[in-house]
Amino acid sequence: MISNPAHKNPIIPLRGVCDPHIHVFGDRMWLFATHDAVPGSGSFSMSDWQIWSSDDCVGWKLESVVRPEDFWMGKSGSCWATDCAERNGRYYFYFSDGNRSTGVGVADRPEGPYRDVLGRPLLDGTVTTTTEYDPSVFRDEDGEYYIVFGGPSWAYGDGCGYFIARLNEDMVSLAETPRKIELDHEGDDKASLNRIGGRYYLSFGGFYAVSDCVYGPYKYIGHTGASIDHTSFCEWNGQLFNAVTVIDHFGEYRSSGLCYVHVKDSGELVTDPLIVEYGVGQYDSNWNRIEAEWFMSARNVRKVENTDLFGFSVSADEDAVLRYPKIRNLADKIGFAVNYDCVGGGGIIELREKDENGRLFGEIRIEQPSPVFRWRNRRTGAFRFREALPDTLDFCLTVRPEKGAEMRIDCFHFFPDAIMNP
Repeated sequence: MISNPAHKNPIIPLRGVCDPHIHVFGDRMWLFATHDAVPGSGSFSMSDWQIWSSDDCVGWKLESVVRPEDFWMGKSGSCWATDCAERNGRYYFYFSDGNRSTGVGVADRPEGPYRDVLGRPLLDGTVTTTTEYDPSVFRDEDGEYYIVFGGPSWAYGDGCGYFIARLNEDMVSLAETPRKIELDHEGDDKASLNRIGGRYYLSFGGFYAVSDCVYGPYKYIGHTGASIDHTSFCEWNGQLFNAVTVIDHFGEYRSSGLCYVHVKDSGELVTDPLIVEYGVGQYDSNWNRIEAEWFMSARNVRKVENTDLFGFSVSADEDAVLRYPKIRNLADKIGFAVNYDCVGGGGIIELREKDENGRLFGEIRIEQPSPVFRWRNRRTGAFRFREALPDTLDFCLTVRPEKGAEMRIDCFHFFPDAIMNP
């Protein structure tokens, strides 16, 4: 098990694990990545692919190494980008032979072993007569699967770009002729396709564009701010995550980072610079604030944009749960404070250990709701702990609005004795 003791991105430091794609299979998050065999060389010498998994997004276990010798490629230093999909209990591993072609393997488990189901490329450049590499696979809400592949024209010439095709149910053949994706922006690095908030998001490098149709056209929106390299989105336990390629050890290694993603009312994607640096699942009670939207899992909540200020809050109009595991440096803290607002009625905010049935540390009762949600209406509730805390604890916020009320949590923090008794 690998865990970064510095509590920072990358999630797997100093190993050259990069170009990540993430998926949730079962009760674990799975990361499918390339592997820089000669870090810092700039030659992109990649002789295998790696598959990692985690049950908390912090500690990662190497599940398997997939080698090109297992496929028609043979031994190679061109094990470029990869992705994986699950259908009908089987797993399909899509991989690049450099910038030339795309292959596929099949297995009964996400970690493999994968067998060469075709004995040849799935895409070899003859279909589109362009570069057919860097695959990503997307499952739409109707159960159809699509493969997206290709590279930008500025790198590979006229006619190149990103292409999309629906896959047959066997997942190893195309159900239609690939069509070029209409995009009003120059592409940049590997493309990935996701459905977020009812719209299709095509990401390429750190940029992204949106469409109401899976085939496009896609309208360019901007940059996530998380990375200039590969990007991959995944929703798990109510949180939206972004896996990206980051640089560590002063540029010697390409590695994988993980951060939260928030969606503005406009559809713009936002990542927190602090989380891009420190990573997900990291909470320090010495910070002056822990944002509510940094939860690792939640139920019955939605993230809402603070349109009258900046950032996001977490909203609940029924009993809800927000979990923040392994908050550290608690031993000298004697109290808790939360910034909140409530309209349409009152409610209760509880701080508990681990989950909604855990030990109760204290509660805040809201009896005078605000007329509307506005920054100036937000209030802070606080209480002292009844007993000393250990240095690290899993905390859970339970939010219990009255019927017809909506509660919003903006942020919270812990305070030491010096603040209560200056």
